[in-house]
Amino acid sequence: MKIAVIRKKYTFHGGAEGFSQKLITGLADAGHDVHLYSLSWEGTPASKNIFFHKVPAISFNSTLRDLTFALSAYRILKREQFDVIQSNDKTLYQDIYRAGDGCHIEWLRQRWTRVGLAGKLSIILNPYHWLILNMEKIIFRAHRFKKIIAISELVKKNIIENYHVNKMDIEVIYNGVDLERFTPRNKDLYRREIRKKYSIEDDAIVSLFVGSGFERKGLEFLLKAVELIPSPVTVLIVGKGSEKRFKRFIKSQKVVFCGPQKEVHKYYAASDIFVFPTIYEPFGNVHLEALASGLPVITTRLSGAAEIIKDGIHGFVISLPEDCKGIAEKIKFLIDNREQIDLIGTNARKLAENFSFKKHLEKVLNLYKNLIHQQ
Repeated sequence: MKIAVIRKKYTFHGGAEGFSQKLITGLADAGHDVHLYSLSWEGTPASKNIFFHKVPAISFNSTLRDLTFALSAYRILKREQFDVIQSNDKTLYQDIYRAGDGCHIEWLRQRWTRVGLAGKLSIILNPYHWLILNMEKIIFRAHRFKKIIAISELVKKNIIENYHVNKMDIEVIYNGVDLERFTPRNKDLYRREIRKKYSIEDDAIVSLFVGSGFERKGLEFLLKAVELIPSPVTVLIVGKGSEKRFKRFIKSQKVVFCGPQKEVHKYYAASDIFVFPTIYEPFGNVHLEALASGLPVITTRLSGAAEIIKDGIHGFVISLPEDCKGIAEKIKFLIDNREQIDLIGTNARKLAENFSFKKHLEKVLNLYKNLIHQQ
């Protein structure tokens, strides 16, 4: 097949961008010609089957960038011939729209209920939000797709409720994970290395948070939760965000802001628990990475990954991110019952093995073939 994949850019610390990188590489390895349309791509894969096409855009600010990227991609792709065009971004011309970022309107709804007057004004007055909301409306209500990939039942539900899309037009395909890169075996290889780097004792309990965009992903609630725990807990924070805003929540526990990390698998290996009290997360590759690494996962009902995690078996699902007491209780339970960390971690790994990237790619290719057959 001749396949086009659209994604604005790739940076190593972006989950959605990382998914696009794995997708194009997997499609190329399967023998398909993959044409990548993007503004920029760090380390474009060296493969004879992958062709990079730079999409021109005005990158003065995010609003102009996203608008001009969508218009340029539309103009370019309209004159090309492909078997399948998949967009992993909000654009105006595609066969398959992968809603990897969920529904922006749902994220704003969740955020609206959690901010004061100043926060509400920042939402209303920010032109970027209005652009993305209008782009969503055009894609879903003007039917700018032949099929939608939702990365969780949560996302499917959000699309149907907000935009009244026919449920038959939406295919739920969960994310996949690299089971070789993210594995419990890494503990023997990297645990001591990372702990030594940050002066963490071998027997210390480490809670890990991975994600850029600290507000949406609930870092505030994790920091508040660990301060409710009387025993020592170390928190490793991997990702890009404003540290200053969140340091005010730190009082007695050890918290390390590690920044974005290319070798993030080492940080899972150095940790005991993965905590991700998100406000809104369509699925979150980090959940699968943690599960595959053999870590108990604590997340919220506002994450698509909560659909696959059985409470008390693979980790714990908290109803709302603001339930800092509930988060603290789950972390403390694991601290007080360390054998449960290993037991739940073993279950977590078994669960992750159902979500290999190979299986994910097979589902995507089947969707492509069915779509081509219907044309």
